[in-house]
Amino acid sequence: MNLIVKSQMFKILLFAIYFLFATNVGAIDLPSPTSPEAGIENIATHDLNESHAWWADNFDEEKEKKAEPDPLEPLNRTFFSFNRVLDGILLKPLAIMYNNTMADPAKTGVNNFVDNAFAPVSVFNSGLQGEGERAVETLCKFAVNTVFGVFGLIDVTKEVSNERHYATFNQTLATWGVNTGPYLMIPCIGPSSFRGATGMLADWAMNPLYWIMHNKHRMHNKHRQQMYLWYALYGVDIINRRSKLIDALNDIEKNSLDPYATIRSIYFQKQAEMEREIQARKYKSEV
Repeated sequence: MNLIVKSQMFKILLFAIYFLFATNVGAIDLPSPTSPEAGIENIATHDLNESHAWWADNFDEEKEKKAEPDPLEPLNRTFFSFNRVLDGILLKPLAIMYNNTMADPAKTGVNNFVDNAFAPVSVFNSGLQGEGERAVETLCKFAVNTVFGVFGLIDVTKEVSNERHYATFNQTLATWGVNTGPYLMIPCIGPSSFRGATGMLADWAMNPLYWIMHNKHRMHNKHRQQMYLWYALYGVDIINRRSKLIDALNDIEKNSLDPYATIRSIYFQKQAEMEREIQARKYKSEV
């Protein structure tokens, strides 16, 4: 097997790991009630215990079916089972090991670095959403943290502004009035929707750092060696985020009669929170 084939197989594996995380874990990150646009609070921050399953409160099956369109449910459930196996044999063990060995300052550095690396995506999407002030603030934070914060490992701007504005193309489409659409459970990608899947692909395409690291015509990247650093960054971030959800996901597995339906419900809750926050911002700007 030549080096080219090995290289392609390695990239496919890394992409599979990332996408498995991005939706199996990222899709159940619930926005904060006080700042739903950020979307950084997750179910691990809720009070999860055996006596109170917060995600099952006031559950109305008929209402949920209308609010959570899932015409591809049989196929989606098959892919969900496949993804659960991958998570069980790969991501969860690595996340447990990460939690037990990585110091908190190192985890903070990982979070800062990844947030900074994806700041250009938030800049573009904030502009597309008509949020010029947010776009400028995010761009300034990106520039300062990149230059003075060791490429974002240290958030040197937090003393001035500790607020981060996260903006994705999924949010942009929602701002333009595009509905979430039917639920999609994609193999090696996980919970998503027609709008969410489109947004995810667009975010990848609009990040300039991705194209810079894949440009083999640059002097120090003739063999595209920097793209492996990019993939490694994703890998560390995947494990870091998955480690925060160990107890929460275990709770869902233990207490939910139907984990598939629970994950689907949480995904649509997140989308609804995001849409309500967008409407609130529109209303505030018009007043």
